[in-house]
Amino acid sequence: MRLSKPDVHAGDDGRSLRGPPGPLLRIFKDPRVLFVLVGGVNTVFSTALFAALVLALGPDVPASVSVLIAWTVSLVCVFFVYRRLVFRVNGHVWRDLMRFAGVNSVSLLANLGLITWLVDVSGMPAIPTQIGITCAIVAFNYLAHKHFSFRRRKASATEEDGR
Repeated sequence: MRLSKPDVHAGDDGRSLRGPPGPLLRIFKDPRVLFVLVGGVNTVFSTALFAALVLALGPDVPASVSVLIAWTVSLVCVFFVYRRLVFRVNGHVWRDLMRFAGVNSVSLLANLGLITWLVDVSGMPAIPTQIGITCAIVAFNYLAHKHFSFRRRKASATEEDGR
């Protein structure tokens, strides 16, 4: 019995994405917009989780513990949302997760390094500098996740289609 080919739709670069467009892609059309929206919701979730952890763990536990827990939980959650709703890929879950975590770790370290250098060393104002860094990191993350974390080779996509 031959499996039918999955539906495909055009991504922002004209290449096909796997599966039919989900309800959010039907509304927003551009996966870059959806990436930013999902990231924004994840930021709110992560911040709320951080606050809840700080309150639950109390003042005897360093805030950095709450940051690490919130960052890890939100990273795993947003991985599955990006995977399913934005980049629409199947298979290779562990490989994708390790790549995704690596990209996000690089982004976190870059943010820390840039904010330290630009604000603490160079004397730039903290808030506008962080906004600029965040914009650059969002663009980097989108491209890195698209072309590295969730990348699929044509042969891999063919194997997954059952062709």
